[in-house]
Amino acid sequence: MAVRFAPAYHASLPMATDPPILLFSDAHFGAHLPTQEAEKTRRFVSFLHHAHELGAEVFFLGDLFDFWFEYKHWIPKHDVAITAAIREFTTAGGTFHLLIGNHDCWARDYFEKALGMTVHRDDVTMVRQGLRLFMSHGDGKAPSDRGYRLLRRVLRSRLSIWLYRQIPADWAFRLANFSSGRSRELTQRRPKEFLGEYDDACAKILQSGFDAVVLGHVHESWVKRVGSGWSVNTGDWYESFGYVVLENGEFRADTWH
Repeated sequence: MAVRFAPAYHASLPMATDPPILLFSDAHFGAHLPTQEAEKTRRFVSFLHHAHELGAEVFFLGDLFDFWFEYKHWIPKHDVAITAAIREFTTAGGTFHLLIGNHDCWARDYFEKALGMTVHRDDVTMVRQGLRLFMSHGDGKAPSDRGYRLLRRVLRSRLSIWLYRQIPADWAFRLANFSSGRSRELTQRRPKEFLGEYDDACAKILQSGFDAVVLGHVHESWVKRVGSGWSVNTGDWYESFGYVVLENGEFRADTWH
């Protein structure tokens, strides 16, 4: 399953001044039946191979795993092809950004130290291809998520993490997998009218001076023009396998087959 990448590919391939950017999210590795997990992994590995060939900068906007919690000496058991593909991509010179989501918010330093990722633990603002970008996993952005925003602060507190780390790993993972499944089901069952709140949130962010807002979390894919700006959502990587490309200052949504 692992793909070998030649080093320093970015120095040998002709490209525009600004390389393309590939954005995707919400794979929730570990959440589905073995056949679906195998398909998710196969497409993930081939997608990173594609990114390598393009010389693209990669952004994963949260929930790479359905649950991720690091102890000092243990991490969750997932298909090694996932982490091997990321490590090979970054070792070859690729840049893989991970924006922490609500299912992998308890990561410590494994992603940076072992896999070479650039990890962002909060919203990200940066300039790419002449556009001022606001990027986030997207959890808590809807105005009606007031209760969740409070819970989010509690769950990510040092005290909560320390207390959870006192639970034996097998028990903790079983409890977290149950909670993650419930959280995912609640998100999927929310009425479509809820997405209008994300339209309003994106419009407010754009009005504050950004050219584009890029989110994940809701498992719906879109690329919309909002005035002179862009509202973008990357979709999911377990059913639709959607992703978004930013190239020459333009966004487009696509599906990885």
